[in-house]
Amino acid sequence: MFNLLKLKPVIITILLLLLWLPLNMISDLVGERYQLSLQVHQDIANSSSRAQQVVGPFLVLETEQYQLDPNEGHPILKPFSQRYLIQPKTMQADSQLQSEVRSRGIYQTRLYHTKNNLALTFLLEKNLGFSVVPELDPVAAPGAVKIKSAQMVLLLSDVRGLIGMPQFTLNQQPMQILPGTGIESLAGVRANVDLPSLLQQPKLELQLDLGLTGTDQFSLLPVADHSSWNLTADWPHPGFFGRFLPQQREITAAGFSANWQSTLFGNNVQPALQKCVLKNECDMLDEHSFQVSLVEPVDQYLQTNRAVKYALMVLVISFAVFYLFELLSNLKIHPMQYLFIGLALAMFYLLLLSLSEVVGFATAYIVAALCCVALIGGYTAAVLHSIGKAVACSLGLISLYGLLLLILRAEDLALLAGTLLMFLVLAAVMLSTRHLNWYQLQDDTSAG
Repeated sequence: MFNLLKLKPVIITILLLLLWLPLNMISDLVGERYQLSLQVHQDIANSSSRAQQVVGPFLVLETEQYQLDPNEGHPILKPFSQRYLIQPKTMQADSQLQSEVRSRGIYQTRLYHTKNNLALTFLLEKNLGFSVVPELDPVAAPGAVKIKSAQMVLLLSDVRGLIGMPQFTLNQQPMQILPGTGIESLAGVRANVDLPSLLQQPKLELQLDLGLTGTDQFSLLPVADHSSWNLTADWPHPGFFGRFLPQQREITAAGFSANWQSTLFGNNVQPALQKCVLKNECDMLDEHSFQVSLVEPVDQYLQTNRAVKYALMVLVISFAVFYLFELLSNLKIHPMQYLFIGLALAMFYLLLLSLSEVVGFATAYIVAALCCVALIGGYTAAVLHSIGKAVACSLGLISLYGLLLLILRAEDLALLAGTLLMFLVLAAVMLSTRHLNWYQLQDDTSAG
C-alpha cells in the first residue's frame, strides 16, 4: 500500500500555500486600517491646524519712485508702486513645544503647542540700497524713492493655529497687529511701522511673542543674515530633516532640545524669500528652513505589518515540529489537523490588529499570543495524545512569540534581528536532525 506519509511534505507545502491566502488578506486589512487612521489624522489636522512653518518677521516697504520728467526737467513720482523686502540682520529664536494626543473614535493623532520668542535686529541704512526722500523734492535725484508704507510681516502656513494674539514690540513700543499679510495669497499677520520713526531710527529692535498649534512638523525660516533657533520639546522621538540639521541636539526619554545656526554665507534665503513675497512662489522656502517632526517611532500598524511578514516563518516552524513528532513518535496527524493549527496561528495576527487599535500594541500582542497558545496547546494535547508534548509545543510557541516581539519593538535592527532568528531556528532544526535516517523513519512508520 502506498505510504501517505511520504507525501506529507508535499501536503504540508500545499497547506502553507493555502494559509498564505488568509495571511495576505490580513496584510491587506492592516494596510486599509492604516490608511483609515491616516485619513482620521488628516481630518483632525484639518479641524485644528496642519504642519506649521514660520517665515519672518521681515520688513516690507511700499514705495513710489522718482523719475525725471522729460518735459518739465524735474523729478516726478512714477504712477506705480514698488515693493521692497528688508530682511533682519540678526535673529534669535527660542521655542518651547508641548505635545498633545487627540482622539476620534479608536484613532489618535498627536498635536503640538509652541511658545515662540523671537528677537530681531534691522539695520536699514545697510539694507535699503536706495536713497529715501520724504516728500516730493525738485532737487531729488532720479531713482530716489518715497516710502508710502512700512509693515512688519509674519508668514504662517496655517493661521488657524494661532494661540491668542501675537505680540510685536518695536524699539520697546508695542505694535498693533492686523490680520493678513497685505500680500496676495500669503497667510499670516502684519503690523504697521510708523514712517517718521522708521526714517529717523535706522536700527530697529523687534521682539515677537508667538503661540502656535500644529501637527506633525514644525519649521522656521532663518530670514536674517545671522540666525539661531533653540527648541525644547517634551517628545522623545524627534525627526530632524531638510538641508540644515541642528548643530547641537540632546534627546532623552523626557524630550529633546536642539539648536540650529545659519549665516548668510551658508544659507542665503533672500532669493527664495523675494520670490515668495513678490511672485508668490514659495516652494523653495523648505530647502532653507530649520525643520523638525514629531515621529511615532514604531506605530501599531507598522508593527502589525512587520509581524505578518514573519507569519510564514512561524507556520513553517510549527508544521516542521509536528511533522517531526509524526516521524519520531509514530503518530499520524491528519492534514485537516495541520490546517486547523495553521488557521489558529493565522488568527493571532487578526487578533493582534483588532486588539491593538483598542488597548495598544504591547497589551494586544500579549493577549493575542496567550489566546492562540492556549488554543493550540489544548488542541495539540488531544492530537499528540500527550500533555507533556503539548506543553513543550506551547512553551516553544511562547518563546517564538517572545523573540518575535523583541524584533518588532526594534527600530533600526529589525531586519538583522529577524534574519538572525530565522537562521538560528534553521540551524537548530538541522543540527537536531542531522543524524536521522529519513528513509528508515518513513519505512518504520509505514511498517508500523
